[in-house]
Amino acid sequence: MFKGQTALVTGGSRGIGLAISKKLALEGATITLLARDEQRLQASLKELSTQHGQQHTYHALDLLKLLHTKHQHDVHLGSPSMLVNCAGVTNHSLLHRTRMDEIYDTVNLNLTVPIMLTQMVLKDMIRNSRKTSPAVLNILSVLSMTQYVVPGTSVYAASKAGLLGFTKSLAAELKGKVRVNALMPGLVKETDMGRGVVADVTVVSIEYYD
Repeated sequence: MFKGQTALVTGGSRGIGLAISKKLALEGATITLLARDEQRLQASLKELSTQHGQQHTYHALDLLKLLHTKHQHDVHLGSPSMLVNCAGVTNHSLLHRTRMDEIYDTVNLNLTVPIMLTQMVLKDMIRNSRKTSPAVLNILSVLSMTQYVVPGTSVYAASKAGLLGFTKSLAAELKGKVRVNALMPGLVKETDMGRGVVADVTVVSIEYYD
């Protein structure tokens, strides 16, 4: 289904990002995993199928460095036909107990960085749209739009709600030249968000805006 497509997956070394990467690889896509931990990236790369002859790669990078202009010229993302913005950070802290640096990192990694990455690859996606059917998939959370709430996640929920607004607006802006959609999973126990939370949230919402 995705043979000949190239996918850049942030947060691809574990959790939801790795699961998406595995599925895309099985369907024929060539994957570039992007995360901070190089050792984990190397291990995760070996889990990706190469039955379609792909040569998958990885890029070890602290995405928050994109916020500093002096580091931006060192980042070479290539020209992926698919971008999956999955990297993120959460916190389980009541707002009045949350440090300013935690707020800063949560909002920037969950919202600012996906916007910047999308901007970095968008021109090539539009230029190659007739050949590659480009797509951007933003990984959100049920906390971004449903009635389900978890105390101590107000900053996280706000950042994901912002990403949902970005998804909707960008899809309208691009008018089908690039598909822009959102996936809103429930709490997944294998992720930082779901670890230690006792809840039965199995909803997975896929929002289509293209």
